[in-house]
Amino acid sequence: MAGEWVTRRIGSLGRVVTGKTPSTLESSNFGGPYPFITIPDLDGRVLIDRSERTLSEKGAETLQACLLPPSSVMMSCIATVGKCGVTTRQSFTNQQINSVIPSDGTDSRFLYYVFTQLGYELESAGGGGSVYTNVSKSRFSDIEVEIPEDVNEQRAIAHILGTLDDKIELNRRMNETLEAIAHAIFKSWFVDFDPVRAKAAGRDPGLPKHIADLFPDSFEDSELGEIPVGWAAGTLGDVAKQKRRGVRPSEINSSIPYIALENMPKRCIALANWGIDEDLKSNKFAFKKGEILFGKLRPYFHKVGVAPLDGVCSTDIVVIIPQNEKWFGFVLGHLSSNSFVEYANAGSTGTKMPRTSWQDMAQYPIALPPENTSAQLNLIVHSLVERITANIHESYTLAALRDTFLPKLISGELRVKDTEKFAEEVV
Repeated sequence: MAGEWVTRRIGSLGRVVTGKTPSTLESSNFGGPYPFITIPDLDGRVLIDRSERTLSEKGAETLQACLLPPSSVMMSCIATVGKCGVTTRQSFTNQQINSVIPSDGTDSRFLYYVFTQLGYELESAGGGGSVYTNVSKSRFSDIEVEIPEDVNEQRAIAHILGTLDDKIELNRRMNETLEAIAHAIFKSWFVDFDPVRAKAAGRDPGLPKHIADLFPDSFEDSELGEIPVGWAAGTLGDVAKQKRRGVRPSEINSSIPYIALENMPKRCIALANWGIDEDLKSNKFAFKKGEILFGKLRPYFHKVGVAPLDGVCSTDIVVIIPQNEKWFGFVLGHLSSNSFVEYANAGSTGTKMPRTSWQDMAQYPIALPPENTSAQLNLIVHSLVERITANIHESYTLAALRDTFLPKLISGELRVKDTEKFAEEVV
């Protein structure tokens, strides 16, 4: 399927739409059925099926000229250039995103990959102060790209690259499920005390006997209120500690993985992104695989995760380890909970750039179970985290393969028949 490739202006591939933001002074414009997509929502997913903010019917009415139907292709074009995604339902974007509603002769998934490769090129050009740090609607529309004239060949190329991205997305969703399981078990056992309440009421706690026997059948008063009998009122610092391994720039190998705050997703312990910074100019902290990273700058962003490998991180990230390994799952459960993040945020200092500190974090009050009870949770959480980490590394490998194929397929250097079977065998 090696048809003719032609040069086309982006504006000829469909209708170009630049987003807009409704008045933020009217809260009634927000909170409703329509995704309102901004640059942070373009987070590596191909299909954007959810966004942090949404528009109401009223907000949508004010932006009807900017309405994007399903399968519209988006690219960030102001400040942060080159982040892309495809809408899955009627959506809107803000003014930092240009989109194309593809014509019948343009495959949306193929166009997504064209934009992704274009984004790499524009981002690279913009690094030296190029005009491409701000790609206006007219400039965006006039950019020329090479595409197969045959839409079926476009779809075949998109299928190869999509096979890899679909597996990456499957791993991401699987990790969401694994994390949700870990959170649910932790909350049930150590926040809501469900097994204790069930036994106190004479009900079966629904756990294997060896686990159920770890929980008492009554409560007692403490400075925290009612806690299970035999447990103690304590603080996070009783079971966790900060690990400070300061590293100077001159001591950092140029190939070592580097995690900055922007690499850490919100409300997700799976740290799937890291970089290699060959020009680090300030001191960093070293971390080891399996240690917990907590973003202390603007803690309300809820950036908490488990390191999937050894590396270095920004000093705006606190590296935390349990006092002993049996407390890992318990510590992770608290650090990644909404209540702990709210506590850390409430105690942070600074108006524009609030920061928390380990000294304050360590004072977080908690009910401490016996160590053998925590150890049982740890067996479960460790297994889940190991699976999450394995999925992260598999996705990292698949993404590297996709990024190798992408420019060659999009330019026509590689043909479908040369790569299709290989990609399918890999996944």
